Amino acid sequence: MKKLDIIFIAATLFVGLLALGGVTLFERLNATGNTFAQVFYKDELILMIDLKTASYTLYDTPWRDQVNVDYADEGVFYVPGTTTLEAGDDRGIVGVKLVVADGKIAVAYQESPKDLCQYQAPTNSALEPLVCLPNELVVTIRTDMDTGDFVPDVVME
Repeated sequence: MKKLDIIFIAATLFVGLLALGGVTLFERLNATGNTFAQVFYKDELILMIDLKTASYTLYDTPWRDQVNVDYADEGVFYVPGTTTLEAGDDRGIVGVKLVVADGKIAVAYQESPKDLCQYQAPTNSALEPLVCLPNELVVTIRTDMDTGDFVPDVVME
């Protein structure tokens, strides 16, 4: 390896780390101290959860009846999933099981090829969404909202 190759690699790593630090700093500067999880099913916002209190807002969508919030006081939410068609715990509720604990959200149960969705680490960072493509489910984190901003992201016509 030549000296210029090493300098190029070092400069590239430095620029990458600088960019990552800038994005992380930007996220923290815009943070309000509140952390919310937005749950999207088939590209439509169906549920928003406050990760500190486990309070939630359930939106009026075609899948509203498939969202189960009966155990929200325990931090457990069941949302629809395309490939999750059986109950995954002793409660007998069908759906993707989301668990809110310690200010983070995680997928506790789902059915998909290789069950990779539930192996994602719990998150509370806007830079680390939970993505479960076989179930057409995405959980994004918002740290730049106030408690009164429980509104869906929609384009007004």
